Amino acid sequence: MNPRTVRKLWSWPWILLVVSALVGGAVFAAEERPPTPARRVRVLERVATAAQPKGVTMSPDGRTLVVTNFGRRTNKNIYFYDAETLELTAQIDMESANVVESVWAPDGGTVYVSDFRNDQVLFIDPATHEIRQKVAVESEPKVLVLTPDGSKLFASCWAHGYVSAVDTATGEVLGKVRVGTQPRGMAVSPDGTKLWVGNHGSHDLHEIDIATLAVTRQADLIARSYPRHMLINRAGDRLYVSSIGKRAIYVVSTESLEVVERIGVGECPKTIVFSPDERWLYAADYCSHEVSVVDLETFGARQVAIPDINQPSGLAINAAGTRLWVTGWSSAELISLEIYDPE
Repeated sequence: MNPRTVRKLWSWPWILLVVSALVGGAVFAAEERPPTPARRVRVLERVATAAQPKGVTMSPDGRTLVVTNFGRRTNKNIYFYDAETLELTAQIDMESANVVESVWAPDGGTVYVSDFRNDQVLFIDPATHEIRQKVAVESEPKVLVLTPDGSKLFASCWAHGYVSAVDTATGEVLGKVRVGTQPRGMAVSPDGTKLWVGNHGSHDLHEIDIATLAVTRQADLIARSYPRHMLINRAGDRLYVSSIGKRAIYVVSTESLEVVERIGVGECPKTIVFSPDERWLYAADYCSHEVSVVDLETFGARQVAIPDINQPSGLAINAAGTRLWVTGWSSAELISLEIYDPE
């Protein structure tokens, strides 16, 4: 199914409602909206961060959270929290930086952080909280992803439409790939052979062969969709792309690079995460101050308001699938959420 077909299908119920109102007849929707899931989230605890906490990620052992405070230029740039208590256990102060996102090495021995201001990726020892290495990449790095074995890191570099590839063992830059305008979300295939990039400014996707660092395919997404974040399922056959412009998560076939499903969520979805069993997906809805809960069996979604949060941005989930952590960009906080199913 191509993107135009998807858009037409979703417009039909509204057309039928208008026709029904005009003629007084019954409505027979061409496509029923999926059922709203019962699952919800509720606030357990909240703590202050520094200014504009963009992202939050969890260590592989589930004990530590890293928050990247984009709005802090001269200090309080990176915070480490105890995941259970939300106690601030360490912080990294830099002379001049704007950090965006982080990703953990599979063994938990390194956390990588993108420094947008200085065009570099930081290699940080989470045990000592020391910056071991600074690797220069292309301009304005944002999202970071790793191959499954952790041997290669990719940085989507916002300013000039490049993705930089880095050898994590040596810090050597292996090359760069020209993609679309304002690349952001990325996902690596489970076998580590392909990389997909969502381009926020050009509303399209690029597929890259990791061995050669060559673009193998390009596909348009949806006009004015502004793709933001991207996940890939364990089977490697579906990409999930948050669309900040269309209030949606688009499901894309990795075989055809066509949109095969549209999931309606809250306004301006940013970060998305899977539950460990991939039955559920959660989205941080930046403009509507909510977290969306998506049932991936039915594609039904529920938007859950988070009291007093302002612009939810980063999102992380534990290995049990029972707790989420969300950052509030403008409210400068980290919130722990319990995931539950009402009886």
